[in-house]
Amino acid sequence: MNRKDNFVSKIARFMRGRNGMDQMAKDFYVVSVVLLIANLFLKSGLIHLLALLCIGYSLFRFLSRSVNKRMIENRKYMVVRNQVFNSFRFAKRKWVDRKDYRYYTCKKCGQKVRVPTGKGEIEITCPRCGDHFTKRT
Repeated sequence: MNRKDNFVSKIARFMRGRNGMDQMAKDFYVVSVVLLIANLFLKSGLIHLLALLCIGYSLFRFLSRSVNKRMIENRKYMVVRNQVFNSFRFAKRKWVDRKDYRYYTCKKCGQKVRVPTGKGEIEITCPRCGDHFTKRT
């Protein structure tokens, strides 16, 4: 066994039973790198402190032995993260479709409905709940 294999096996033994890099730890690490880069230009002690706190929390999650707790936290985080990313994706889609389509929200169930523009006043049927409402495109 050479030195590299010995080192890798020691690291593997050390990480056994630990959380490792989940999505929340990765995102905190990325935020810390972005803050450190921003701090190169802004030279703010507060930004530097926030970056160090993000690195510390990322390391805490990475090395934590409370795998179940970290997994539950990561699952909750992913729900919120996906909601934020989906709202940005929807805003981008609305922007791309702005010339050809209008988006309306059903007042009954909240479903977003896409209809073509230039059709005048039309009656829209919600695909989720079947509610009818009239809008001008």
